[in-house]
Amino acid sequence: MSTALVTGAARGIGRATVLHLAGRGWRVVAGVRDTSTAGFDHPAVSVVQLDVTDAASVRQGVAEAQKLAGGSLEAVVSNAGYAVVGAVEDIAMDEVRAVFETNTFGALAVVQAALPAMREAGGGTVVFVSTIGASLPTPLLGAYRASKAALNAFAEVLSLEGRHFGIRVGRVEPGMVATEFSKATRRSGSITDPDGPYAPLGAALREGMGRWRAEYEVTADVVAAEIVRIIEDRDADRVTLVGDDAKRLQGSDEDGMLTFLGADWPRR
Repeated sequence: MSTALVTGAARGIGRATVLHLAGRGWRVVAGVRDTSTAGFDHPAVSVVQLDVTDAASVRQGVAEAQKLAGGSLEAVVSNAGYAVVGAVEDIAMDEVRAVFETNTFGALAVVQAALPAMREAGGGTVVFVSTIGASLPTPLLGAYRASKAALNAFAEVLSLEGRHFGIRVGRVEPGMVATEFSKATRRSGSITDPDGPYAPLGAALREGMGRWRAEYEVTADVVAAEIVRIIEDRDADRVTLVGDDAKRLQGSDEDGMLTFLGADWPRR
């Protein structure tokens, strides 16, 4: 039985991916920060404590996953992540560092822990859960975009480096997904002040996101199905856009994003 490790597996896309893989006959190791809240009840699913921002937790979590696999993992799904909202002018640097620690450096740490055994075994698949937002100039989401754009860069280079060893690398870039992602989103800087300079833009962003969600939102199961397809199809594209919005917005510039969001913000 092939074994996959999924990070950020407690909810949303991560949880859906665990269940989809288990339903396809995989042994799945669900990496979560708090094992008491994982709530999986499936014979093919094992839960390990894995906080991607804690180096010791990453090493131990990956080692436990490999022990359950009886060796190298056949697949790693790097999903853990969150967003922070704030203007580039005054977003707290600690918040920027924190979102990079999870979305970028945490993903890299998991890969570095899992890859040596995959390389020695002669193959495996790594799938990064990114976002179409990594290429979009969405106002007040600069830190989130930057962290995911950096993740994409690592993914692209790893795809080249790993091919000699039989390691495939893919990523999904969803648009709006129906999860509890927004509950984990942090706000920082003057955007938290209703009288701050970016308050009108923040209000426009919230309204625009609401319309975006109402028109285009897809379920976590849709994204999970694409992740499983990438893992199981050796000819899958390296990058998969998920959702009509992701396909529509690809390549959008600043004015295109403002128009899409319906934001009344002076143009250049």
